Amino acid sequence: MRQLQAFTLGKKFGQPEANEDSLVVMPNLGYAVIDGVTDRNGTRYDGMLSGQFASRTAKRAVEYFLLAQGHADQPELQFQGGEHFVDYLGKAIHTGYAANNALAAVEADWKLRGGCTVMAVLLMGDRLEVVAVGDSGLRVNGNDILQVLKPLDDVTAILRRQTWQYFAARHHSAEECDRLSTSVTWQGTQNQIDGTPTADPEFVRLIEADTLAACRSHLPGAPEHELLLLIQQGIAHGQGDFQNVTEPVLGYGAIDGFPVPSRYIETRSYALADVETIELFSDGYFKPGIDFGIASWEAAFAAVEAEDLHKIGRYMSTKGTTATQLTDDRSYLGVRFR
Repeated sequence: MRQLQAFTLGKKFGQPEANEDSLVVMPNLGYAVIDGVTDRNGTRYDGMLSGQFASRTAKRAVEYFLLAQGHADQPELQFQGGEHFVDYLGKAIHTGYAANNALAAVEADWKLRGGCTVMAVLLMGDRLEVVAVGDSGLRVNGNDILQVLKPLDDVTAILRRQTWQYFAARHHSAEECDRLSTSVTWQGTQNQIDGTPTADPEFVRLIEADTLAACRSHLPGAPEHELLLLIQQGIAHGQGDFQNVTEPVLGYGAIDGFPVPSRYIETRSYALADVETIELFSDGYFKPGIDFGIASWEAAFAAVEAEDLHKIGRYMSTKGTTATQLTDDRSYLGVRFR
């Protein structure tokens, strides 16, 4: 290794301790970027919100796994492929639930589970073994990118965009547009508080129809009942029905303490001699840097913020930057081998 650069920043201004991203930096052993899933309802384990708990638990598990490589007395911790590695991380989170006396609760209600994405690069002899679940990314040699974005997010992002534009057209402030669109995106159209602008029957009728039409155009292969479930129930009440299950077209994977179907586990293997640089990143970066290094990736981040601060344009997202926080936590980890 000739050079290593690492950077992470939480989305909440003045609250660095709330960052749900985690980094694993173990030169000559391995690296990882882990992104905790935003908590839905204030659930805490070990004093942390559930997403941060999952992220930190997975970080410790990856570090322990890397340290165990080559130890004959720990055969169960030797690398046996992507599915084995992901199962190991899931069991670590599952054990964490048990330590918090929460197993029965999380088995009964997905809303109480913590979750995270993982992009891990493990150095195994003369090879780099890559294992990924979720939408954190990897760029190898400056051009080979692995990042599995989930179409499900596009549905709730379109719902947010349509809601934001609806209220903007009625001369609400940007702050109000952010607040109202967040409520609809998070809770869904059918879970709004009576008497609020987002519970108005005419608004609900229009926004459901407009969002469904936009989603049909954007995701023509997605069944209407899946689109409507997300539109009407939002992230907090509907998204978990798609996590780690294979039946829905819009299904996706996350490490949450329970089995992850193999279709959601991505693996790659590279000869170390062929790799000059690796760059791991969380999805707080909406486009990659032009060059290797923090400075280039931060320049790309600044360009995105300047063009689409509210994330309702080219970089449409389920959240936007507001006066109190950025769109998302972001992390970058770059290694130059030669």
